[in-house]
Amino acid sequence: MSAQMSSSLLGAVSWILALQFFAVQVIVALAFTPSFSVATNVISDLGNTVCGPYPPGSANVVCSPWHAAMNASFAVLGVTMSAGALLTAPCFRPGWRRTLAIVLFLGGGIGVILVGLFPENERALPHAAGATANFLGANAALILFGASLPSRPGFSAFSRLAGSIGLAAALLFASEVDLGLGAGGIERFAAYPVPVWQIVAGLVLLRSPVSARQPDGRR
Repeated sequence: MSAQMSSSLLGAVSWILALQFFAVQVIVALAFTPSFSVATNVISDLGNTVCGPYPPGSANVVCSPWHAAMNASFAVLGVTMSAGALLTAPCFRPGWRRTLAIVLFLGGGIGVILVGLFPENERALPHAAGATANFLGANAALILFGASLPSRPGFSAFSRLAGSIGLAAALLFASEVDLGLGAGGIERFAAYPVPVWQIVAGLVLLRSPVSARQPDGRR
């Protein structure tokens, strides 16, 4: 097996590890008090390190005893996002779209690491900056990744759709427009397209890791 193929396979596995992000949320939410609501609670509430009203003075009470696991999950997701973007580069058609997609995805990965390192109640500014980098940068990267893999039109279309949904939801979330889904609901439409895409992309690339060897997309 060539070094390039080994790198691509490792990158694909890195992306598939995004599964842990969803599993940890379910587990941590089981200990959350009062009961965790997908509609009213944002994902970061699971990583909140104190018990009480949050934001301070609001009616929203959060208490996540297993917050350390959630914050570790954020950090792991960010690392695997970034590693996968670098390692799977040979799978995408060379050009500015691939380069920009990798840069944006790296930025999004670093952003998720910041979310884990700085819980919402401890360092709000770097936490929010990290979430913004992920919501905007990583979702935009999905569209560019899709444009860089013309040899797989179905996956390319899925990538563009996922990124577009994520970007639109991120803008709605920032504007405090939830479309009746609640703050937590609309946030998940901004946050989930990226890890879902990672899992799908990892599985697709695992079957054929090097699929864009020529600048024009020919194999």
